[in-house]
Amino acid sequence: MVAGIVLFALGLKDLLVEAADRSTPDWGPPLGNFWGVVMYGGVALYLLGLAGCWWLVLREVRRPLLLTVVALAVVGPIAFQIAELMALAVLAIITGTGVAWETGRENGYRRRVRQLALEEQIAAEADQSRWRQQHL
Repeated sequence: MVAGIVLFALGLKDLLVEAADRSTPDWGPPLGNFWGVVMYGGVALYLLGLAGCWWLVLREVRRPLLLTVVALAVVGPIAFQIAELMALAVLAIITGTGVAWETGRENGYRRRVRQLALEEQIAAEADQSRWRQQHL
């Protein structure tokens, strides 16, 4: 997951440097294969890491994440030939759609995790209060 973040950040840094240069076209030159693989591959690697975490923790295959990676792999070679900022927009749309789909299918996991964490915190605070009453 960390490698995916680093790769995406590296590609984004180069893209923004070129976009800020006044000699480049408004939307930037074509992204190109190298930087396209770095950016799209970084996001795909991060999403695969998330899917791997789901598998390790719950033994669940998260199809929206995997299908988003497939969509990035299919659309990527086409997007590498268009202007950089448009390729970034395509990346954001595909990734945003996949993450929204994943979040919509989460079946209340986040709410249950937050509830369990709150119950655990309340129980720990109650134990600490009892200890303080007995020892202080």
